[in-house]
Amino acid sequence: MTSAPQSKDLIRSSALAARRNLSTEERELFSARIRQRLIDHLAAQNTATEVLLAYRAMPSEVDADPLFYLPGFRTFAPVTHHHEHMEWHESTPETRWSHGVFGILEPEAGEIWMGGEGITTLLCPLTAFDRSGNRLGMGKGCFDFWLASHRKHIYQVIGLAFACQEVAGIPEESHDIPMDFVITEQEVIKCQKS
Repeated sequence: MTSAPQSKDLIRSSALAARRNLSTEERELFSARIRQRLIDHLAAQNTATEVLLAYRAMPSEVDADPLFYLPGFRTFAPVTHHHEHMEWHESTPETRWSHGVFGILEPEAGEIWMGGEGITTLLCPLTAFDRSGNRLGMGKGCFDFWLASHRKHIYQVIGLAFACQEVAGIPEESHDIPMDFVITEQEVIKCQKS
């Protein structure tokens, strides 16, 4: 964990290095623990999530892929057209996937999530986070731009991260929308918005 405020680029590179330093076995084990904590967290809430907006992981991210076919949820995956335009397509066991503009697997087709279609939880990938719910992504702004105009339709925003990605603080900007929770292999963190 860092102790002094740093630039976003420095925080991002340090957190990415920490994440990449995890062995394949650690990433697989920690990802499984994080997924189970998420499932337990959703089950313990009084308000049942009906729609899960999940992501397909980049190589060193928390592996969220097994969450796509959990029973009891309609699950959607992002399709990114450029940094300011992202939409979510429903995924089913029949979904065909292809690599999108950033090399991440995306659904080739599927019903588009429009908001207001049930209690929705958004799962965010990230490179670094703090306990106030601030996150850093890869620097393209895809989730940030999309979330800014869709937050009203999202019940909760949950970041999935390895504990080594936690930092003391991330510089905030006016357009940043904090997460409600971060789930690591060690704990579920209820974010204390500053």
